[in-house]
Amino acid sequence: MTRRSALKWLHWLSLALIIYFYLVEPDDNSVPPGLALATHAGVGLILSVVVLFWTAIYLRRGLAGRAGPKLPGWAKRFHGLNHRVLQIGLPVMVATGALAGLLAPFAIHAFGVVPINPGVGSRSLHELAEEVHEIAFDTLLIVIVLHGVFHLWRHFLLKDNALRIMVPKLLHKYL
Repeated sequence: MTRRSALKWLHWLSLALIIYFYLVEPDDNSVPPGLALATHAGVGLILSVVVLFWTAIYLRRGLAGRAGPKLPGWAKRFHGLNHRVLQIGLPVMVATGALAGLLAPFAIHAFGVVPINPGVGSRSLHELAEEVHEIAFDTLLIVIVLHGVFHLWRHFLLKDNALRIMVPKLLHKYL
């Protein structure tokens, strides 16, 4: 698997996991709270591994994509800024979630199996960390939506095949 192919799969896997987090809030879930939090922590653990790989690749080799030649000046600047914000925002969001979990005054087990914390944290620090995590997540969602709209604009209005660059080859026939 090439670096570019690996990044494509990491990209779409990250999006799927973040959509899960958007759709399934542990507090708003109808399943028992412990199970919802265990699942949230487990999926968070998977996302943290994906983000770790993605961040390591970014730190070693930089951004994989570059702004296309058809992009006007403002779009070239937005392209670089948006991708860098995502590269920084994802680890920050994962780290704030990990901090919230570590500071919890109750034990959390990812998927009910993998221990995340000893459960001896402070309630007030945990609530503060949860708030920071919510802010980081909501901010990241805004950046992700802008990212998606930007690339849809590129692909459909600018017609520079931006989506073909980002999706695995097996999906190219649909674009």
